[in-house]
Amino acid sequence: MRMQISEKLIAHIWQRHLATNLVTDAGQQFQVIYPGRISHTSGCDFRDAIFTINGKTTRGDIEVHVKSSHWYSHGHHRDPKYNKIALHIVWWHDSRSPIRLQNSKSVPTICLNPLFTSPLKLNQLANPSSCPQARSYSNTKSLNELLITAGEKRFAAKVAFFRKALDAEEAGQVLFRGIARALGYAQNSEPCEQLANRLSLGFLEKLEPKADATRQAWILGTAGLLPSQRRKSVEGREIERLEAIWQSTGVAETMKETDWCFFRVRPNNFPTRRLVALSYLLARYHRTGLLRAILSLTNKAPSGAEHQWLENGLTIPSRGYWKNHLDFGVATKRNSALLGHEKASEMVINIILPFVYAWGEVASEPKLKEKASEIYRRYPEPGDNETTHHMKQQLLLKPGIHLSAPQQQGLIHLFRAYCRYRNCTECPAALSRG
Repeated sequence: MRMQISEKLIAHIWQRHLATNLVTDAGQQFQVIYPGRISHTSGCDFRDAIFTINGKTTRGDIEVHVKSSHWYSHGHHRDPKYNKIALHIVWWHDSRSPIRLQNSKSVPTICLNPLFTSPLKLNQLANPSSCPQARSYSNTKSLNELLITAGEKRFAAKVAFFRKALDAEEAGQVLFRGIARALGYAQNSEPCEQLANRLSLGFLEKLEPKADATRQAWILGTAGLLPSQRRKSVEGREIERLEAIWQSTGVAETMKETDWCFFRVRPNNFPTRRLVALSYLLARYHRTGLLRAILSLTNKAPSGAEHQWLENGLTIPSRGYWKNHLDFGVATKRNSALLGHEKASEMVINIILPFVYAWGEVASEPKLKEKASEIYRRYPEPGDNETTHHMKQQLLLKPGIHLSAPQQQGLIHLFRAYCRYRNCTECPAALSRG
């Protein structure tokens, strides 16, 4: 009986970290160094893979298909989201044309089928590779210290980033761009940043505090996400008002729907909902302005409940049209927050606290700087993301292990500074095992 080959099975095989010398479709010698980590976003199946072609090391993302011709039949050659692909993995190579990206660059293809002469059995395939030297930590104190130190380095790097930005730009705009980028998650962080560069905080804060429709029309219209800009026929009084306000602006240069990612994005995280959340956040702090409000929110955070206080200051409940819609014309029976506590905690950890710390340095307010540092050190465990989940598997940490926010940030630091470059010789996690 012939076994059904699927992309999931091919991805599982690829994760075995094959030691066999392979050959690309162009006859080049190929060696896997690191197969990459599974991606749950559009644009690739694996991220941050490392391999050599004729001895030259290459890093990049990987796309997996059953047949090489699927690259073209799936339309990836027309999609700029796939321009970061560095390698194409297939089971059958049935295409005579080389794989080309939307930017006209070509990428090599590896065909796995010739490696297997007998029917595959999933239970005989090895599990996804972990850290080459990984084994369970028996010394919990050692693990805690390792991750906290790494988490402090990541926090310091974020502070340095904001410190540099504050030297070059108005503080409110720096904060606004950081919050906008965080609202976009990984899939839409870049277009959210682009939007923040097109629409300044100063302009949006000049709008009337109760002018929610005007603020949303400017944000969604500049983003190119109103129904008329997407050729969507959607009726409703609120939508008609947004469209009328936007038409009255006379703005012609906008972003496009294709700049945004909806594919493999949880509906509650669609960029339309997150941009509406941004408009309501600006309205909430219109009286003092976003910058002063966030600084005050941090300064007044009560001891022992700082994380709850800060998250409550950022969460936005659903309202109006968005109580029962995920996007324009996409209804839902479930009423979910436009910005919930999970996302708010990520924003506090990655944006608010390092920004406030950096601002404290620039403005010579050591107490505010120290307050931000203390809150970060005491911040409890947020939810796992793609990277932290991957690193827990890499380090063979016990399922259900509880890590603080700095420790989880430490996992991200280890991945970005060492794992994705396969720099095991300098990694503190590998060096600390004994």
